[in-house]
Amino acid sequence: MEKLDVLYTVNNKYIDVMLASILSLIENGNIDYLRLHIITSEFTKDDYNKLEAYLTKLNIEYYFYDINKFNIEKYHLPEWRNTQVSNARLFFQSIMGYNLDNITNLLYLDADTLVVDSLKGLKEYNNNPINASIESVQRAHYIRTKITPYYNSGVLYFNVLKWINANLEDKIIRYLENRTDNLVFPDQDTLNFAINDDITKLPLNYNLLAVDRFLTSWFRKIYFDTYGHNTKSEEIQKAELNPVILHSTSLFEIKPWDSKIHPDNELFTKYLNMVNPEFKSDDLTGWQKFFSQNPILLKSLIVAHSFTPKTIQPLARKLAVKVTKR
Repeated sequence: MEKLDVLYTVNNKYIDVMLASILSLIENGNIDYLRLHIITSEFTKDDYNKLEAYLTKLNIEYYFYDINKFNIEKYHLPEWRNTQVSNARLFFQSIMGYNLDNITNLLYLDADTLVVDSLKGLKEYNNNPINASIESVQRAHYIRTKITPYYNSGVLYFNVLKWINANLEDKIIRYLENRTDNLVFPDQDTLNFAINDDITKLPLNYNLLAVDRFLTSWFRKIYFDTYGHNTKSEEIQKAELNPVILHSTSLFEIKPWDSKIHPDNELFTKYLNMVNPEFKSDDLTGWQKFFSQNPILLKSLIVAHSFTPKTIQPLARKLAVKVTKR
């Protein structure tokens, strides 16, 4: 790929994680010229200095956009993990402004993604306003939203001009002004409720979630079989043969750098150590530690959650506490 513009959104707690993703992008993306656009939240001057120094060392052109300078609160979107920065991807058009003038295609990546192969195949999707992969937790999301297909927002590929000409940001804003839906996953739910029909399906190997690879055999068939007409298990098997972007989502709050049970632990730790040899992972809580030591139980917990998402996690916590107290 001759040139690629890539967008990230990040708060000051995930700088090292994002830089690990960027390193994987440079190492494996097969991009001749990379330009980064980073929407920031809660950054201090030292945070900006740290990021600038690292990106300058990598010889990358970059632009920062402070979310606080964009009044995202006016859309009354719920925060995700005490920040609005993850919602910013929905409004990249307004936030990036004139910097979009020289951009044809824009790739959005969550900070917890790892690029593991060439991105040249994205050229097949250059002419669609927005491209996204189908979300893994299809059953749980369908029960809640009645939307199918329901797309994951961790990897999005835009044709900027067609996005603008289709007025998709305005369509999102109109939805938010009149919404009656409960937004559990604010940006992702909004994307699906507001513009689901405008999204082109991106192959799963461009957004292969951790849960896709953690579950195996019959666990997958139970977890991904949405009312008897989902072929997600077969799609995962195909994507695993040629992964391009790994989306290292948590397994019930167990992050890839926190435990070896996570399928991306070794790879993510490698890039994190390249960024910051002193990086320290979070200590697992008692119930997280219990399930990280019992992979079969963790897989069972994930499958059960797809049927009863509102109740299974509190029950799992109680079970872990009882067992560990024995």
